[in-house]
Amino acid sequence: MEDELKKQKTEEAETTSRREFMVRSCGLGAAGLAGVAGLAGVARFMLPTVTYLTPKKFLVKTSDLPTPGNELVFPDQRVIVLRRDDGHVAAVSLICTHLGCTVYRVATGYQCPCHGSQYDNEAEVVAGPATEGLPWLPVKVVPGGQVEIDSGTRVEKNTFYSVA
Repeated sequence: MEDELKKQKTEEAETTSRREFMVRSCGLGAAGLAGVAGLAGVARFMLPTVTYLTPKKFLVKTSDLPTPGNELVFPDQRVIVLRRDDGHVAAVSLICTHLGCTVYRVATGYQCPCHGSQYDNEAEVVAGPATEGLPWLPVKVVPGGQVEIDSGTRVEKNTFYSVA
């Protein structure tokens, strides 16, 4: 009888330790899963929600170009067209080179709302985290009184084109 009681206590002890192990394991697993889910939630707010558009060419009527000395934003294309006083035009991408957010025009140049990159009036980086300037885009005169802007190709900065 005594042997039976010892055997039963030993089985209970083993069962209890197994049970405790399972409870603790599940508890740790759940805590770990919650931690990972929490990190994923936080990481979501550290990265901007941006839409990367497929680079493409688009047409603009020469009559829709800005007047000399002015500029015009094409928000759907995320491009700004600049026109010097001599009538030459240039196009600059408004896509931040850091993570692809759309920058906006400010008095001193361009500002990225996502992480604060700043660019001067010539689209060069003046404050990070971006490490390179905004891309300048080629502008080509095409038949029908239009110009073609290629948002998938870069040219040297300050490249202006005659559209007369």
